[in-house]
Amino acid sequence: MASVSATVNNGEIVTSASQASLSSANAQGSSSLDKDAFLQLLVAQMKYQDPMQPTSNTEYIAQYAQFSQVEALNNMSQTMELSRFSSYVGKEVVIESESGSGDKSQVRGLVDYVTFEGGKAYFSIEGDLYAAQDMVSVISSEYTNAEDIAKQFAKEIKELPGLDSINIQSNGNTITGLLSLYNSLSDYQRGFLNEDDVDKMNSYVSRLNDLLIAAANAAEKGTENAAAEAGETVEEIAEEITEDIAEEIAEEGLNETESAEQTDASEEGSAEDISETIASEGLVTPEEDGE
Repeated sequence: MASVSATVNNGEIVTSASQASLSSANAQGSSSLDKDAFLQLLVAQMKYQDPMQPTSNTEYIAQYAQFSQVEALNNMSQTMELSRFSSYVGKEVVIESESGSGDKSQVRGLVDYVTFEGGKAYFSIEGDLYAAQDMVSVISSEYTNAEDIAKQFAKEIKELPGLDSINIQSNGNTITGLLSLYNSLSDYQRGFLNEDDVDKMNSYVSRLNDLLIAAANAAEKGTENAAAEAGETVEEIAEEITEDIAEEIAEEGLNETESAEQTDASEEGSAEDISETIASEGLVTPEEDGE
């Protein structure tokens, strides 16, 4: 077994939880009677018996046989106990030890391995040995996991800034992550969360929701402003196009008028040409034929 050392503070020996546990186990071990102690008592009984009325050999053999049976049962019990303690390797346990002054202390941790000495089991926890008989609790992995989640939850809540100082870019992912984590927990795991931390989370979620709504409204308003600005530009362009079209129509109207005048003039010219041709040809007009 590992050697035991002590810390001295102000001239007084400070007993660690491991040392107190080992000392208690050793004290209990020294106070118990084993086979050697029984043989010593048997020899002393034979040595100091009344010579006038000595104990018969049959009685000594019967006592020894009875003790052998008790010892066999005790060894079987110790073997089963040692096997039981071996099953705690890798599990989290709580060890409670009492110092010589009566002060109690608890140590919690994973059992790295189990060692046996003098018929007793000792747990190795974070490099120190503790008597297995001082174990008061065994903690399940579900309990440990729920505790770890609660600690991490409380840590992230504590690291968030004040409610009025949060923003979407810096704290949005953290807050939504906390909400997703909370929604994924079972009722058993939620029981480990501090109620104040849950209330703070709800406040942060509400504040973040307000910020998101405000951001969405601002984005929508910005879109409307951009559309309004674009609308003014379109109107200006429409006016310019309208003016251009009006000018073109006006020019085309003038051209059509000139064309009509030219057409009328040409028609008049054609009529005159026809009259001249008739006169030159000596043709008779309907009026002349009437005469």
